[in-house]
Amino acid sequence: MSVFIKSFYQKTFPARQLLIRQNGEVKHVVLASWVQLTVAVLVFATLAWISISTLRVYSQTNKISNIQQNQLNKQLLWQKKVSEQNALYTNQLEQLAILEQKQALLQSMIESLPASISKDSIQLDSNLESPISERKEEFHAPLLDEEPNNKQVNLVTPLTFSARYQHLAQAYQKNFALLDSQINKRHDDILAMLKGAGLESALKQHLALSEQKTAQGGPLDVFDETKIPTQFLLIADKLLLLNNLESFLTELPNSLPLPAAKYYISSSFGLRKDPMNNRRAFHKGVDLAGWHKTEIFAPADAIVLRAGRNGGYGNFIELEHKNGLVTRFGHLNKIKVKKGQLITKNDVIGLMGSTGRSTSTHLHYEVLLDGKHVNPLKITKALSHVR
Repeated sequence: MSVFIKSFYQKTFPARQLLIRQNGEVKHVVLASWVQLTVAVLVFATLAWISISTLRVYSQTNKISNIQQNQLNKQLLWQKKVSEQNALYTNQLEQLAILEQKQALLQSMIESLPASISKDSIQLDSNLESPISERKEEFHAPLLDEEPNNKQVNLVTPLTFSARYQHLAQAYQKNFALLDSQINKRHDDILAMLKGAGLESALKQHLALSEQKTAQGGPLDVFDETKIPTQFLLIADKLLLLNNLESFLTELPNSLPLPAAKYYISSSFGLRKDPMNNRRAFHKGVDLAGWHKTEIFAPADAIVLRAGRNGGYGNFIELEHKNGLVTRFGHLNKIKVKKGQLITKNDVIGLMGSTGRSTSTHLHYEVLLDGKHVNPLKITKALSHVR
């Protein structure tokens, strides 16, 4: 082996002479074999070092590039997550606004229910007692965090919100449906009663008057209808109509002008034999017999049209109520109101007597609708079913 190396060495690096001409003189330099080997080794070592250094620089450059790309990818992923979280947060705010508007409408409707509908039947969820927006810990923009535990928390938050939202939405749906059912029932009962009592024309007058601008006002505070389902708004409109009907009922002479224990019906409305001549005649009211000087009360708010003597009525009072209704009271012992006087329901207007064309102490009571006589007992009986 050593012979081969020695032979290779001598053939590759034989002694060489270099001729150098300088200033007209020629010199020769002998390059020994070991000098050539040394130079070759140095050149090879230099090339090797340069190659290794280049590879190291290239490797480091790739690592840096990979790190930078990785960081850029993480940044893009983070931005995507932030965008998704912001979109989720915006959606939650929109859902929250819808819930708050539903809650405001439902609460307003409950407070506006007439006395005929019990508020106790509407079971509000405890979470509906205060706006959800006050629970800020549940409704914030989720922050991206690379900690595994925090990632798990961020994933749970939307699910918690979604579950709560669904729970509240179902509660609203249930309560609005219950309100709708009760409003419809009360509305139908009132209309059936008015039809049975023949008061449809009075209702039309009331509805026409209610459309006119009366003494109303106050700061404007409306609901954002774009955030409330149409079906809920229709229920609210039904409630407004129902309250109008309830107001109409309070304007009617919905009770007889005497306490129940202070009278009995001595003559009904319609065809009868006249008590004076025993001939067939039409009785335009009802006779309510009782003790002399029993107090007589106004059956509804009214203005006094007439108060004084009036032929066979004797001492007579005529009251004008709203919606085309008029009541008359005859045979009074004493009149306690004056023409043009405004009176309210249950005010004492006179005392029972037997003046005029009368056989004994009683009250002759008439009800007129648009100038036509109607049976007072029919009205009071019908109205008693919807109080």
